[in-house]
Amino acid sequence: MNQTEFNELHASCVTALLDYVTSAELTATMLGHCTPEPLPLTDRLSLMLQERAEEQSRSIYMDVKRILHNAARRGYHYSD
Repeated sequence: MNQTEFNELHASCVTALLDYVTSAELTATMLGHCTPEPLPLTDRLSLMLQERAEEQSRSIYMDVKRILHNAARRGYHYSD
């Protein structure tokens, strides 16, 4: 990995983090609409789909962060 690749990886990590935070905020907002009664089926399905999207964005962030962390630990020249 060279300096340019490392910079791109770092930018990808920042973007992935922002995507994850945005997705988590949307999930939290949706959860804030809970009522004493069960949510309508369409709302529950929307929440389930949003939670899956949040999990996916978290997974992407953690994968990129792991690669970036390894590059920081070893030196990016020795990380691929």
